[in-house]
Amino acid sequence: MKILIYILLSITGGLCILSKVIQFPDLEFYAKPMTVPLFFMLYWFNTKKVDGVFVAVLLLCFLGDIFLLTDFKNSFLYVLLSYGVCYLVLFYFLWKNYKPITYSEVDIIYLVVFFVIWTFIVYEIYDATQEAMGDIRWYGAIYLLILYLLFIGAVFHYVNVRSSKSLCFLIAILNFVISDSCFALDRFYVQTIQFKVINAIYQLLAVFFLVQFKISSPTSLKLNKF
Repeated sequence: MKILIYILLSITGGLCILSKVIQFPDLEFYAKPMTVPLFFMLYWFNTKKVDGVFVAVLLLCFLGDIFLLTDFKNSFLYVLLSYGVCYLVLFYFLWKNYKPITYSEVDIIYLVVFFVIWTFIVYEIYDATQEAMGDIRWYGAIYLLILYLLFIGAVFHYVNVRSSKSLCFLIAILNFVISDSCFALDRFYVQTIQFKVINAIYQLLAVFFLVQFKISSPTSLKLNKF
């Protein structure tokens, strides 16, 4: 069954990416809604106990996809709401897996450098897109702030814990960052096929690594440096 799920995910994910390459949105309209349910099945068949909070995260991702694929009044606001709430819920897992902070001096230097660079990147993305956002500018700003803080939390948590679970969580959030950044730049800055393809790839990877985060063991990676 697991092999079948991976095959179906490869097919549906490939069709979503192909739809961006050949600019045929009808293909994505039918393939994309199948991906999150398949990710849920992958999670279900690899866990002994289903986590209701995580199921809510997958449901919010699914709703975000549906709202994005449909075209009705204010549908994009529902996309922002779905994924914004999804990212807020993901803070729960940072809180749940919290460990007492034990940063070394080297860790602190790396984190300061990361914080400065990440803050600069977020500012540049918002500055490039905020004018075209128009009336939804403040919704976009709040959404970006949530993702900004979530990625900081994921990085800080990984540096502190250094486990396979924290690494999968960090990679998942990083993929969301890349996906959402490309989506925002494509929608509100300059439209290119490259941004659309990158968005499609990394959005799928984000949910995949979220599932890996939930089914992986908390094995220590035993790293001395980030």
